[in-house]
Amino acid sequence: MKGVVFTQFLEMVEEKFGYDINDEMIESSGVSGVYTQAGNYPATDLMSMVKALSNVTKISENELIYTYGKYMFPTLIKIYPEPVKLYNNSFEFISNVEKVVHPEVKKLYPDSDLPTFELVDIDTNEMKIIYKSSKPLMDFAKGLMAGCAVHYGENIDISYEKPSFLNDQFQSVFTLVKK
Repeated sequence: MKGVVFTQFLEMVEEKFGYDINDEMIESSGVSGVYTQAGNYPATDLMSMVKALSNVTKISENELIYTYGKYMFPTLIKIYPEPVKLYNNSFEFISNVEKVVHPEVKKLYPDSDLPTFELVDIDTNEMKIIYKSSKPLMDFAKGLMAGCAVHYGENIDISYEKPSFLNDQFQSVFTLVKK
């Protein structure tokens, strides 16, 4: 995973829980805790920190990963501001991630292992997407989508499920419904 994912996670932990919790999380997770934005690091390091943070805070790992995704969206649009300007709402943006955002990320980081978003169905109030990843980050994706909705000033319910027709363990169908 790209280092920016790690540096921003540590920043979020410091902001939301403080330096002492951040230090305790790093120490109990067994990771170095030293990351640079341009580096590449194993996803297992992030998952170890999330598990350690969950143990310290008593907040579920899924909730922490979701919270981090929601926190990360504004950071990503600071790094890549142009794509978000092309669209008027979260459905337009999210349904075009594969066409607009991911190709730009691949230009900057050709070795990045990005998830894929396959649009299944969309209308004015509901959208369904198949999410495929090599990592267990469904709640991170859900948080990013929630952060996108906040950016566009929308109120959206986001859920996901793993139907039997998806074979890989990190594939899910997301349903987004505008309130």
